[in-house]
Amino acid sequence: MGLLDATGFVAGDFDRFVPANDQVLGRFTDPLFTGEGRYRIDLPIVPPGGRLDLNRDGRPALGIFTLISAPNLSADSYLEQLEQFGGLFSILIDQQTGAIETGSLLLFSEDGAETFPSAWGDDGIWFSDDDPQQVVPQGWSVARLDAEGGVTLETDPRPEINTIEAADAASPDFSSLGYVEAFDALIDHLRTHYAYTEFRGIDWDAVSARYRPEMEAAADADDAGGFYLALNAMALSFEDTHTAVSAGFLNEAINSAKQEAELSQFGAGVGAEALVVSDPDAGILPGDMILVSRVAEDSPAEEAGWTEGTEILEINGMPAREYLATLPLIEATGVAELQPYLRAPRLFSFPDGAEVSFTFRNPDEQDAQTVQLTAGDFFLPFEMSEPDTSTMPIDFSSVGGVAIVSWRNFSDHMLSKIAVLEEALQIESETGSTGMILDLRGNGGGLVELYEVMASYFFTEDNPMPEQPFDTWGYDAEAGAFVRLMSTDRTLYSPRADLAFTGPLVILIDQGCASSCEYFTQHLQLLDRATVVGQHASLGAGGFIDRINMPAEISFQYTAMRTTFPNSDEPNLEARGVIPDVRVPVTLETLAAVRNGEDPVMDAAFNVIAALSDPRLKLTATPWVWTMSATADLEEVEIDAPEKYEVTFSEDGSYALQADCNRVTGNWTLEDTMLTMTPGPATLALCPEPSKGEAFARIMASSNAVDFNGNDLFIIVEGDDYRVLQLEAVE
Repeated sequence: MGLLDATGFVAGDFDRFVPANDQVLGRFTDPLFTGEGRYRIDLPIVPPGGRLDLNRDGRPALGIFTLISAPNLSADSYLEQLEQFGGLFSILIDQQTGAIETGSLLLFSEDGAETFPSAWGDDGIWFSDDDPQQVVPQGWSVARLDAEGGVTLETDPRPEINTIEAADAASPDFSSLGYVEAFDALIDHLRTHYAYTEFRGIDWDAVSARYRPEMEAAADADDAGGFYLALNAMALSFEDTHTAVSAGFLNEAINSAKQEAELSQFGAGVGAEALVVSDPDAGILPGDMILVSRVAEDSPAEEAGWTEGTEILEINGMPAREYLATLPLIEATGVAELQPYLRAPRLFSFPDGAEVSFTFRNPDEQDAQTVQLTAGDFFLPFEMSEPDTSTMPIDFSSVGGVAIVSWRNFSDHMLSKIAVLEEALQIESETGSTGMILDLRGNGGGLVELYEVMASYFFTEDNPMPEQPFDTWGYDAEAGAFVRLMSTDRTLYSPRADLAFTGPLVILIDQGCASSCEYFTQHLQLLDRATVVGQHASLGAGGFIDRINMPAEISFQYTAMRTTFPNSDEPNLEARGVIPDVRVPVTLETLAAVRNGEDPVMDAAFNVIAALSDPRLKLTATPWVWTMSATADLEEVEIDAPEKYEVTFSEDGSYALQADCNRVTGNWTLEDTMLTMTPGPATLALCPEPSKGEAFARIMASSNAVDFNGNDLFIIVEGDDYRVLQLEAVE
């Protein structure tokens, strides 16, 4: 709880964060969640922050502050960077323009001569030239800006100010309505507020006609379970990961209905487990090949001769791929490559006693066979199909000089996650790890602010991370349509400069990586900051959610805001997911490796780290310029005009060196840390003093040890006046 300097808001400057020394901290005097959340801020006699000159007398003397209540996630007690926009203010801001709409501001007038609007002018916008003005009393006062354009100044020494929320920000609540009335209200709301209606081509009249009879039947029978199942079927039909139905775990009617529905359709089996193969190198896409991975003893599948590797060609006369597409998704997704995996667990499950025809081909056989199998109580015991993961909120380990950090979501234990990440980065900085692996497999997403704060630790202030790499669209009631929300040029970087990690970074994902997990990964991927490794694309949950309370303690969640690639209508994640840079195949061999306790995806990540940390790649990634040297007595010498001393290493083993007014070409080799540069043709011009070209060419054209530190290359020299040359990468 505190005050933020709001002079930037008033002046239309939204591209900077408020520094800590321009904040005034307060404290809660009443519990935030179990009470009213009351607070107190003791105002300084003269506050920090900027000053504005609204009366245009040439002397900026008006300080303006907004109240803020926001989560503090990292660093010190102040609100750092993105934390400043993760809570509630005492003002409302237009989401398209950033303009202040209404609310309360604290004013501080140094001289009692500054002015502040007494109302807005004819344009209906605050802080424009046509606003009538009023004099602000010296010292502190409160400006109340009402929604009709009026302003009231108050000088109460103990004013009360509330944080406020837009009226349309509240989630709808249809829980007091009947089943049919609540369904109709839900459809009417989704018609305007569902973010992907056009993208998915949804006809809401058709959706209503399809599911309303089931709602009526549930209402006639007072059947909460039937109501839930109908809502759930509708949600799954959108193939939107963010659109889902949930109910209390203790709701007996709904739990019974879910169980009965599952058993009636998929309560029996033929005693086999299916594997959807994916091997891009072999040209096999998900769904092209379906193999049997396990067979139960004394089952119909075993009696038919099935074994590990049996290929299923047809089911009930339908090609296996087409049959698989008719099965319901276990979890909604619009990502085409994931849908076969999210249907496969039901491929060999049927109603009890069902007669099912299979056409198959066993390994090492040319001819296909067709058999009729009867489904019954034939199921296999559980075996791992994915590597075992930690149950801790966040986990850190170091293996072979590589730091590995994993966490399951961005929604809980937020401070602990930041603390453990910082500890891992601290250890990394002390030990000099060769790279870092972020294992986000199974990460279900969560808070956007937490993902961006955690991502910022992989950037420096000199090379920051853009806060908004995507466009965000939200529903605007006045426009009656989705509009692009305001975007800023704010950038983020490690809250602690000493912990910024700039080395090789690999992110592991799977089909369980959703929402903020995907935004985190794609954000770093698009900036070429991380290499993404996985067997699958991520789940494709692109947007921000809202939840609607329905009868029977049911919650209907849907995508209320969407994101797209900048300046386009193309969703960046929805029905697309994050595409791995390095694909690990899904085969019987990789499945067997997992069941033997191995982790093929992690193994691939280590291979990527090894390649990225190869010093040859670092040498050839960029030209280098000479910026600093250390002499034999450790005196540092700064190099004037570094651009005159540049070397470029080519992948073919050649180099080009600019030594002031001369140019040298030749060949280079690197053995471990020893760099040998063999000069070839060179110019021999006499460079004007005080040139260091001769020394640069002499030192580089020999054998020297090399070392890297962040973006810098160090040449360690023996037997020369210069003992260390520091070169920086050219941006």
